[in-house]
Amino acid sequence: MGDIGGWLLLGIGIAGVITFFVPSDFFAHHGHGEFTSLVVMLLVGVPLYVCATASTPIAAALVLKGLSPGAALVFLLAGPATNASTITVIAKLMGKRAAALYLTAIAVCSVALGWAVNHVYRLLGMDVSRWTTTLGDTADNPFAVILSVVLLVLIVRNYVPKWNLKRSQCGCEAPVK
Repeated sequence: MGDIGGWLLLGIGIAGVITFFVPSDFFAHHGHGEFTSLVVMLLVGVPLYVCATASTPIAAALVLKGLSPGAALVFLLAGPATNASTITVIAKLMGKRAAALYLTAIAVCSVALGWAVNHVYRLLGMDVSRWTTTLGDTADNPFAVILSVVLLVLIVRNYVPKWNLKRSQCGCEAPVK
């Protein structure tokens, strides 16, 4: 929890901002076609320094606002794989040419897989809006609320200073001079 908790909270926070401020039909009006949305999400994901833990809730919020599943997949694949620190390490260890090839391979594969996902959804007649509209029902589920609170407690627990329980339990603390 210590490694991913902060990133998860960041991703959920950004997803909340997207959910609140972005209109429901935003991508329907500003999507400008399938290929364009794939490339735009590639261009958004590549320079972003966001790990997979944080990008998952962000992608879910974007899908809720009408982004295609394939474009969300491009964001999920390209973002964590191409952050600036990864590219810098590859360039230093393997050279600039290898870093450029790595970046190109991630970009091409991400867009190709995003395009394929969109076509699988279309071929199978699947509609993302059907499964995303039922997500609001979980807020009324007490089990979901309890699990959310447990997750939050586990995350916060990692950021609270650790107490030396052995010393405080035995009452044998050293005198303060």
